[in-house]
Amino acid sequence: MTILLSQCDEKLTGTLNQNIPPETSVFLQSSDTLNPTQSVQTIFWDGTDPDGFVTGFWYTFAVNPTEADWVWTTERNGVFPLVLNGVDTVYQFTVKAVDNMEAEDPTPASQLFPIVNSLPTISWTTGSTIPDSIFTVASFSWSADDPDGVETIANFEYAIDDTSNWVLIDGDKRSLTLLETDGITAGDHAFFIRAVDIAGARSETIRMPENPNNFFNVQVPAGRYLLIDDYNVESSASGFPDAYYRALMDSLLGANGEAYSYWNIEEQFPASLVQFTESLKLFERVVWYTDLVSGVDPRFIAAQIAIPEFRGQGGKIIYTVQFNTGFSDQGNPLAFSPIDSLGERFNVVPNGSVYYPDPDFQNVFPGLVLPELSVSSFIVGLIGLVPKANSVPMYRYDVSNTTDDPQFIVVGRNDNTNEYDFVFSGTPMHFLRGNNNLNEVFETILVDIFGL
Repeated sequence: MTILLSQCDEKLTGTLNQNIPPETSVFLQSSDTLNPTQSVQTIFWDGTDPDGFVTGFWYTFAVNPTEADWVWTTERNGVFPLVLNGVDTVYQFTVKAVDNMEAEDPTPASQLFPIVNSLPTISWTTGSTIPDSIFTVASFSWSADDPDGVETIANFEYAIDDTSNWVLIDGDKRSLTLLETDGITAGDHAFFIRAVDIAGARSETIRMPENPNNFFNVQVPAGRYLLIDDYNVESSASGFPDAYYRALMDSLLGANGEAYSYWNIEEQFPASLVQFTESLKLFERVVWYTDLVSGVDPRFIAAQIAIPEFRGQGGKIIYTVQFNTGFSDQGNPLAFSPIDSLGERFNVVPNGSVYYPDPDFQNVFPGLVLPELSVSSFIVGLIGLVPKANSVPMYRYDVSNTTDDPQFIVVGRNDNTNEYDFVFSGTPMHFLRGNNNLNEVFETILVDIFGL
């Protein structure tokens, strides 16, 4: 067999085509609008390669990027937080495609993202006005927002009187309580506050009181005692409660060289329960007299919150009140008191009616003798009290033709200290002056039970 071999010595001819680098484009979706106030942007990009395919992209936000500034990705979009680092900021996004021959687009695509910082806003919350006169505790509450997002509020700055001396507090706060050590000292004051965002831009400054000609007056507590006037009417029909209780305090405390503070919460009740509670805690003894209350009375609600805290730090209190006929036990509003519940209701308690000492009081306090009390002015609408198990009845109302006389004045004991620190009266006590000996009862409470 003969094998014929042939040799092919033909060569490829022509010019080798050079790799063409890819082209890159950057864009927002058609439904998006470039928002100069938005600090989070979704950016899209793509690339084409006429003689191959795109394998990925390098991108950067650096204006004059070095090799280390470029970030590699195979994605074609991303969500980027464009953080404010000045009042107004312009970000430049640059991206370049890379093809399968590792060629990079020599003319990267760029897009400018102007981020215009909007100033934060601040305003006082509804009903946050501070009273004209306060003790050495002041609470303020406000609302704040920012068009760039509430999370961009970094801090608040506040000042007392002098707006050249600002104090920094966290941006998540919306209320502040200041004490004497913080500058709430005796005299007239104004409070200023403003919001500061992450770029250092500041809101307008708001002032409390809002009227630039007004100030709030701070009084330093006078002594250990506080007299709280929570009575709406000072008249002959109401028995002139203010005149009686102030004369009582003058008489009992003056004889011992004690001073006391007077607080009319009908007129100067603070919006903040924190301020009210902390103000109570400035004192050791409180005498609080009030008229008709309902379960939704804001000052009675404040009593439910403030009195336990006041007693918790060793305070002792006399609270004299009258419940209106529509008073509700919903939510157990008497839990703060030595009273378990309300009992029998009386339309009228006439003049000359007798309140006599409960025998249990003598058993618990064998050395103390209470006088009988007489109603000095007829009382419309009273509700008897049912004491808690660890409370001691002090006075009962002598109802004719019954042996089950209702209890109206009770002494409560502190569960933590076992001290008797809370006298609760369901009768406004200044109506019990028919025998002119009511001062003796207050003296027994303040001196012998509380320890003047």
